[in-house]
Amino acid sequence: MLKRRRKSSLHGGLNLARVKSVEKMALLGPAAFYIGLLIVLVTAFVTPSRELFTVLAVLGVIVGLLNITARESSPFLLATIAFVVTALGMQMMITFTGVTIPTELTRLAANVTTLVGAAAMVIALRAIYEAAKGK
Repeated sequence: MLKRRRKSSLHGGLNLARVKSVEKMALLGPAAFYIGLLIVLVTAFVTPSRELFTVLAVLGVIVGLLNITARESSPFLLATIAFVVTALGMQMMITFTGVTIPTELTRLAANVTTLVGAAAMVIALRAIYEAAKGK
């Protein structure tokens, strides 16, 4: 005689509401990144404010917590370092040579740095914690 499987045993014992909640949470990280990119692009054409940088930093923290896996940590941190160093180096070089660039490009770089830098801080702290705790 065959025994019927209970519905609660689906999805490894998780109930359907919990599975849907996990699926929704998995979408939050990428959504925060795309919303952040949209804000970065649009706000390059307006005067920056404390609130703008706060929103971008919060979105960056969400991206860092929910969107970047342990396997993606090193490439993300390397890309972030490369972007920030390049942006700062270009800004110094442009200032030194006296060339003027549109203000929007400077704002765009500052906005991206805020969004990605906040995510990088979270990921770096997570990496430091993992390294410090050992096996």
